[in-house]
Amino acid sequence: MSFITIKENFYAFGIVAFITVVFIFKKRGIIFILMVAAVVGLNDFICHNIFKEIFARQRPCHVISELSYLANCSNSFSFPSNHASNVFTAATFISLVFRKTPATIGVVYTFALLVCYSRVYLGAHYPFDVLAGTIFGGLMGFLGYKAYQKAIILAGIREPVVEQ
Repeated sequence: MSFITIKENFYAFGIVAFITVVFIFKKRGIIFILMVAAVVGLNDFICHNIFKEIFARQRPCHVISELSYLANCSNSFSFPSNHASNVFTAATFISLVFRKTPATIGVVYTFALLVCYSRVYLGAHYPFDVLAGTIFGGLMGFLGYKAYQKAIILAGIREPVVEQ
């Protein structure tokens, strides 16, 4: 669970995936990469700088001393889970763009659920923190997809949906 929750462990995979998308889809791939980065970045900013400060909920690893050894306990607040929200933003966005490839959808949502489970397992979040993050992340992913469709049209690409 510790490996799954550390985002840096997946940078190499992400870079390879992004290069592959740009290589295969060219201009559409570049727009995809820029939009996924923008929507996840916006989601992260809103959750961390707005929601966490408004709700100011302490993490379980701060409240329950026995949990502190399971993971590095962040000093930020707990609600909502940024990990859950960011990964579900990306999963929703990717699954909508690549909705004709069920394997991709299965992989991104399986990974997202594993990340969410790891946050509770390691004592970094309460289950409701993760649930709220998944709901908000899903909404942001959907809104990001709508913006992606408009960006594709503005870029002069006829079909707003990737056909893979």
